[in-house]
Amino acid sequence: MFRHSCNFPYYFDDNDCENNGYGGYGRDRGCPGSFEPYNCCRPGPIGPRGCPGPIGPVGPTGAAGLDGLDGATGPAGPTGPTGPTGATGPAGPAGPTGTTGAVGPTGPTGAAGPAGPAGADGAAGPTGPTGADGATGPTGATGATGAAGPTGATGPTGAAGAVGATGATGATGPTGPTGPTGPTGPSDTRAAAAVADATSVEDVVEQFNALLANLRAAGLLST
Repeated sequence: MFRHSCNFPYYFDDNDCENNGYGGYGRDRGCPGSFEPYNCCRPGPIGPRGCPGPIGPVGPTGAAGLDGLDGATGPAGPTGPTGPTGATGPAGPAGPTGTTGAVGPTGPTGAAGPAGPAGADGAAGPTGPTGADGATGPTGATGATGAAGPTGATGPTGAAGAVGATGATGATGPTGPTGPTGPTGPSDTRAAAAVADATSVEDVVEQFNALLANLRAAGLLST
């Protein structure tokens, strides 16, 4: 078997020279050219076109062609009737928080609500600084006299005061009982004589007061 040299896409063997070109295989052309080395067959005249063979089986579907260009947009059709309302879809996710808007004007004051229950006492706060002295209030009513306190210790004897003026002669009291006789004192004839010379009670009292004054002046009698 050898390949034909005239670019025919088929092969044939030595017997093809007798069959080819004379209706052996229904081809419409004979062997073109010359096969001198083999001295097989020389090209003859072109024979008549043979009858079309039967339609072969449908070949496999070819690959899809490229998409054609989009056609021009057609005119809008008339609006169709409104369809029935569909069921409510599930809530979508919450969107991001928007920016804070400007503060609106202050609204009117609402009515006072009822007083709430008293809260628990809070902890005592630190003592504040001492405030300024307030004005003196009015004198209160005199309180009841308190119980007498214990007697204090006797203080030292004060210095002798000056001799006071002689007071008016008091009324003569009743004569007391005679006391015991005292020790004999220093002799003072002037006092004794003065008392002895007294002729009345008034003279006796006057002379006695004079005697007391002399004793005080001499430091012999405390006031």
